[in-house]
Amino acid sequence: MSLVKKTITAVSWTLGGRQLQQLATLVITAILAKLLSPEDFGLMGMVTVLSGMAMILSDTGFSAAVIQRKDLSQIHYSTLFWVNMGISVLVAGAFFLAAPAIADFYHRPELVAISQALSCTFVLSALNTIPQALMRKKMRFKRLTIMDTGVHLATGLVVVTLALMGYGVWALVAQPIIQQSFKAVALWNNCPWRPEWRFSLAALKDVFSFSINILGIQYLQYFMHNLDYLLVGRFLGAEALGYYTLAYKLMFVPIRNICQEIVKVLFPALSQLQDDAVALTRGIIRALRSTCFIVFPMLMGMYMVADAFILSIFGETWFKTIEVLKVLCLVGLVQSVITVLSVVFKSLGRPEVELKVNIVRLIVMSMVLYTAIDWGLVAFTWALFFVTALFLAVYLKSVSVLLGTQPATLLKALLPSLVISSLMALALWWLRGVLNAGAYTGLSELLVLVLVGAVLYALGLGALWLHYRRLNQSLV
Repeated sequence: MSLVKKTITAVSWTLGGRQLQQLATLVITAILAKLLSPEDFGLMGMVTVLSGMAMILSDTGFSAAVIQRKDLSQIHYSTLFWVNMGISVLVAGAFFLAAPAIADFYHRPELVAISQALSCTFVLSALNTIPQALMRKKMRFKRLTIMDTGVHLATGLVVVTLALMGYGVWALVAQPIIQQSFKAVALWNNCPWRPEWRFSLAALKDVFSFSINILGIQYLQYFMHNLDYLLVGRFLGAEALGYYTLAYKLMFVPIRNICQEIVKVLFPALSQLQDDAVALTRGIIRALRSTCFIVFPMLMGMYMVADAFILSIFGETWFKTIEVLKVLCLVGLVQSVITVLSVVFKSLGRPEVELKVNIVRLIVMSMVLYTAIDWGLVAFTWALFFVTALFLAVYLKSVSVLLGTQPATLLKALLPSLVISSLMALALWWLRGVLNAGAYTGLSELLVLVLVGAVLYALGLGALWLHYRRLNQSLV
């Protein structure tokens, strides 16, 4: 099978699986929002910010090296596995001991036990790193998607059961522990590779320079994507962070479940084209077009139905989430493009370029968000949008230089989906006025808007396809 067919098949499987997982996530989140309080979500969000930073260290960037490098051997894989496991044990121990300091930072003593319980997830995650990277390297995304979907559904069932039994925030604490445990069992049953009791310092040095840059990028990106959580939790409190957490999860679903899944496929696929700049440019343009055709209508549609969606599905308790969700949908539009562009740096073996961009981005974001936090949650979210939009321009320029093309060439890939998504949004805005005049509100309004929006976008996509067909060009 050719690389193009392998990539298309892999993307089809990953997107199909993620759509099912996305639906399950929506149902699970809605149930948990009914059973748990905003403060429960906020407490979990406080610890998640810091545990996520530790989780990145336990990965050490080795998985990216396994995928990108074509010349690694069994001794490399075994060495990286054992180093990864050793680091994860140290990180878990350090996080366990740091639990009282985490609780003091947020002034919430109950975070001690929560942090200590989550420390075991680092070791569980490290078990999965190399086997999962090897399966991605071999483009075995069908098997990975089936496994991930099964793990996702099983974990959700257990977590909802715990919430129904009255475990409160501990149902949320159990979620990553259960998920990583199920994933470890699934991966080791499906990946034929097994580590040998061997270690080579030369093998470690061979991948160190690439991995350390990837690790730096992952840390900077994590700080950027979670600085908002840290500031909201520290200065606005657990309840405000609960509202923000729900809005972010609803906005981030398309980004995580679509963009990042596409990137997982693109990275090994485009890494094979790293010596052909023209083919690589064509590949990233097609990836941008395909991603935006899926993500843009979802986020613009969510923006238009945010209030009806929150009030109908989650209830009046979550009313303060609405405005935050709307702004985060705009953040998501911009971040989706950045996420796809970022794969170019790794595919070309130039992570140090993205590392420099992210250092500047983190500095600017820290200053802007720290200043904006005093203006409240909504103003804070608008500040996040403007910083993200600013650095989209930087990413476009950096990627175009690496590819030897122009930023306008990359931007053109966004226009078709942006136009038809905007027309759909305008139609929904007009329809909302008609429905409100006719006293259609709540769930009935939401259902009509979602159905009409989907039909309008499908018609627009069909008209666009016919246009490109007449020009003898491909839609994506």
